[in-house]
Parts: sequence; C-alpha cells; structure tokens
Amino acid sequence: MKLIIFDLDGTLLDTLQDLGDSCNAILQQYGYPVHQLAAYKKFVGNGVQKLIERALPENARNEATMTTLLTAFKKYYEEKPISHTQPYTGIIPLLQQLKSLGYLISVASNKYHEAVIPLMNQYFPDISFDLVLGHRTGRPAKPDPDIVLDSLQALAVAKEDCFYVGDSSVDMDTANNAGVTSIGVTWGFREEDELRRHGAKHIIHSPQELLAIV
Repeated sequence: MKLIIFDLDGTLLDTLQDLGDSCNAILQQYGYPVHQLAAYKKFVGNGVQKLIERALPENARNEATMTTLLTAFKKYYEEKPISHTQPYTGIIPLLQQLKSLGYLISVASNKYHEAVIPLMNQYFPDISFDLVLGHRTGRPAKPDPDIVLDSLQALAVAKEDCFYVGDSSVDMDTANNAGVTSIGVTWGFREEDELRRHGAKHIIHSPQELLAIV
C-alpha cells in the first residue's frame, strides 16, 4: 500500500458540536425547531446541503429555504467565535508515524472545500498532507467515487495500493465504489454495525490499530 485517504469529520476531526451548534443557531434564527446534538450524528456525512435538508422539517425542504439557510450556515460556521473542534486522540501521532514510514496521506471530505482548508491549516499545521480535497462545486459528493478517483490520479497511485479510512456508511460506500480497500473507524459519528453492513473490509477502534493493518 502506498496511499491512505482519510475522511475528515468524524475520522480525523471531532467536529460534531460545532456543526450542531451552527446548524441549530441558523434553524433558530429562521424560526425552525432545533435538535439534540446526538441527532447530528445521523444528519452529517453527505455534505452541508444534505445536513441542512435533514435538519429542516419536511414541509420546509424547498429549494429557496435550503439555499437561504445554507448561505447563512456557511457564514456562521466560518465565523463562529468559539470552536469545540479538535483532532481525535491519537490522530496526530498516527499521521506523523505514517509519514515517517513513507506513506502518502490525503483527505477526501464531503465538507465544502472552502471550509476544509482552514481546518487543516489550524489543526494539522505540522502534518504534510500530500493532497487535501473537500467537496467542490459542480462535482458529485461521496458516496460517488469521484473525489477518490481524483486523488488517485493526482498522486499517481493505483486503486489496489490505496486504503480509504472513514467513520460512516457514506465512506464505506465511497471506498467500495472507487475500488479501494475500506477501513471503518468506530470513534466517529456512526455505529460499527453500519460500517459492517456497508462492506467495511477492516474495522478499527483506535488510530494506532491502523498501523497494524498498513
């Protein structure tokens, strides 16, 4: 194996509270019901547009409302004064070890690209990722394999030489759709059973367990 591609939210970074707080703030601003933080574990994973759609009442899920709230959410999330986001325990040492062993490491996230880059700069300033991609306008979101296939092409790595690491069914489906080996992590937003049902080739419960696989 040459390349390890990581999901971001729920895999490298615990972003749940900031995502939930930001979405609830916007829902409240526009007069919609808010949600308990635990509900956001099921809302996130398919990109911010899908997050807004899932958080809204069914009768409010029209294009105009979702566009308005999406714009407001992005502004609030990017300017939020207090951040609870942090790397999961053991992630930074894992990334450092992978680099020292000569592996390529990259990120492929459904979070919109403009939000991914500042997070990477803030929380991983000393990690030299070989490629970082968030969701790009006009491109399909995961579980479409587009972002993984772009990563393989950009880094000149064959499918059989790549692991994809993530915490949700979206990630396992993405890996399988791209033809790369999937690794599900249980410290993120979804349950182990979901990862298994969506074809995870490996399941790990701590970052250090990844080293035994690679």
